[in-house]
Amino acid sequence: MEQKQNNCRALAERIYDLDERVYRLSGSTLGRTLIGGREKVVALLERELSLFPDGELIHSDLALIGNMGRTISDPAARKELMMEYNEILQEISGMETARDAYDIVDERRITLNPFATGAKKFTTEDRLVICIGRTYGSAGTDIGFKLADNLHINYYDATIFKDVIERLQAQKETPKNQCVEDRLKQLRSLRGVRLITSNFNRYHGLPAEDALFFNQSQYIEERSKKEDFVVMGRCADVILRNAGIPHVSIFITAPFEIRARRIMELHRISYREACREVRREDGKHARFYRRYTGYEWGNAVHYDLCINSASYGIEESEELIIRVIKARLRDDLAAEAERHEAALAAEVAKREQKQTE
Repeated sequence: MEQKQNNCRALAERIYDLDERVYRLSGSTLGRTLIGGREKVVALLERELSLFPDGELIHSDLALIGNMGRTISDPAARKELMMEYNEILQEISGMETARDAYDIVDERRITLNPFATGAKKFTTEDRLVICIGRTYGSAGTDIGFKLADNLHINYYDATIFKDVIERLQAQKETPKNQCVEDRLKQLRSLRGVRLITSNFNRYHGLPAEDALFFNQSQYIEERSKKEDFVVMGRCADVILRNAGIPHVSIFITAPFEIRARRIMELHRISYREACREVRREDGKHARFYRRYTGYEWGNAVHYDLCINSASYGIEESEELIIRVIKARLRDDLAAEAERHEAALAAEVAKREQKQTE
């Protein structure tokens, strides 16, 4: 403890001396960074260094000293002082701090996020599951579909899930003398959403929408242990988090006006109608997410990665996701990502060549 205190005192003295020399050589009219008598300032610096060496006060003071030091006109003097500045920074960065014990990282989230630095690299036993939430009109669906297509993995959305659930039910309920397709047509002609027979007792008495959600949730859990896929919405991020199944969760959005104009062009409707449609669909997604998870839809704290698709466009948003996950992918998936990036680079080069011709 005494040694640490002595080190803090010596470092505080060096910071004070550096500030004094920088001020003198820079000729700044703004005054010194550290204001006050030497003993008082050094005592304050010593205290901060012992308690919060990476705190805002130390960071701010050193940043101001560094900024002033870079304005020194004499190259030799500037180099000498900036070397001292960098040495002080290195010493501070090497000090043990109370903050080291209170990192922002959530250990449970790291174990569920296979792309965090602390996670192990994918093996042949691991499945790549990418959960994508998106606001209406943000092109999130297009990005998710392209991502799945270019990684050569499966893609699921609400429509596909509903179809899969119906087909599973038809398969289970089809008599030996009847075609599955005929049974599927019968089920689809019935009013509402029927339940899979094997789950009827479990979900008996629930509204059809709730029963469908729980069937989909079970299906998502089952598939996540057997295959790689991209899943759009359906609260898949929370379903897998609650089940302790590794996945990466992404939320894609864009400014309201840009989304509304995109819907206006795609659906050939007025801007006013497009605004209503965007608000209505966003509201439906938010209510659905709140109902089945209890969380606020679109709140960044619930996702591993949030993307403003208006800043990148469809192609580059998808490329950004691949860049984020590529380093820790299974070898076969990493190879697919590499091939896609190479093809994309070749396409960009081809476009640029055409523009110069």
